[in-house]
Amino acid sequence: MKKKSKEICIGERIREIFDKKSMSITQFAELLHCDRANVYNIFRRKRIDIGLLLEISKILNHNFIEEMCVKHEFLKNTSSSKISLVLEIDTIDTITLKALLKIIKQMEIKAIHKITI
Repeated sequence: MKKKSKEICIGERIREIFDKKSMSITQFAELLHCDRANVYNIFRRKRIDIGLLLEISKILNHNFIEEMCVKHEFLKNTSSSKISLVLEIDTIDTITLKALLKIIKQMEIKAIHKITI
């Protein structure tokens, strides 16, 4: 029998953090290089592209990626200092970003394997 985990709606979490910031929807949309309608679409999403989530993390100064990993218990047996993502994402070079994406992909594969067992 497959174990069902509570699905995390990333859009709702982004909205929660956004609401704590002193930023308008228009400002947020401009920083994301999109229109206001797309921002509202993001707030409704259950899933999100990793690149977009990195950009949102940078804009809102909140590490959504690590938060989601912790909630899914991907970091259960790992020191958070070892894979904690840097909030200053704009300073990450291409090689580092590729390495981070590889780690995230490996965590996704492990999670899928655990769910299907």
